[in-house]
Amino acid sequence: MPKIGVFGGTGYLASLIKSQNNIKKNKYIFFSRKKTSINYINYSSLKKNSNILKDVDFILHFAGPNQYQLKRNKNLIEKKNQITSIICDLCILHNIKLIYISSMQVYKDYGKNNLTINSKINYKNLYSKSHFESEKIIKTKFINYKNMFTILRIGNVFGFKKYEKITKIKNNIIHDLCILALKKKRIFINNGSIQRTYIPSRIFVDMINSVIKKKFFKNSIFNISYKNLRLKNIAQIIQTRCKLVINLKIHIVTKKFNKKNLFKINSNRNLTFIANNKVFLFEIDQILKNLNKYFK
Repeated sequence: MPKIGVFGGTGYLASLIKSQNNIKKNKYIFFSRKKTSINYINYSSLKKNSNILKDVDFILHFAGPNQYQLKRNKNLIEKKNQITSIICDLCILHNIKLIYISSMQVYKDYGKNNLTINSKINYKNLYSKSHFESEKIIKTKFINYKNMFTILRIGNVFGFKKYEKITKIKNNIIHDLCILALKKKRIFINNGSIQRTYIPSRIFVDMINSVIKKKFFKNSIFNISYKNLRLKNIAQIIQTRCKLVINLKIHIVTKKFNKKNLFKINSNRNLTFIANNKVFLFEIDQILKNLNKYFK
């Protein structure tokens, strides 16, 4: 049974791993800087206590600030760089394979034009910069080590099986729109033309399990997408599901909308997922049902 260390173990993405049905197939250890966490870690002293990782086979690197935290404190980028550097050193020391979760936000033309791995990088955005600098650290650290890491640039992951605290699921486009729909019975969108790629939580978990099971570590970067949609389209889906699932009528107000062709993302064939509408809608239904219970 593979042993997997998860850094950023109390965050949203980690919660998706925790709630999967087949978690017994792998042994996960969820590390966090929160002192109330079961597996609390202090990164500054982690190298001295590196034996806690000596039997770990894989590390999932979810740790790092979100874009809202970075707006308040841009110095968090340097802290994340230090964490990434330490994680890489520990992987080399104990021969641990690394999965780093990056973001589609690193691309300058994300949501505007077709993307490949070699598309232009957005150096101005702090969130983009945070991920891209971590990617550079990983590539530099492992330059003399083969088959050690996989970097996954992912789109907007959404959904959850088990309801988490609002603070954990907010700062997510689909979650926020669902919350707005249930609270206000109206979704207001400033620009409905904005395009993003969305990944259901089940697909995200399947992707992680697939990389681990197939030991897909080629020191490479991969784009991970599932379904590309305009913001107005997402609002319309939520509107329809609200009526069908909880019998709630929602109004949509869109200030600006331009029906531009949807952008495409070039993905590796080994990590390409065929979009399934049933899976996509099921995730949104679960969000609405869980949130509806919470707000009642």
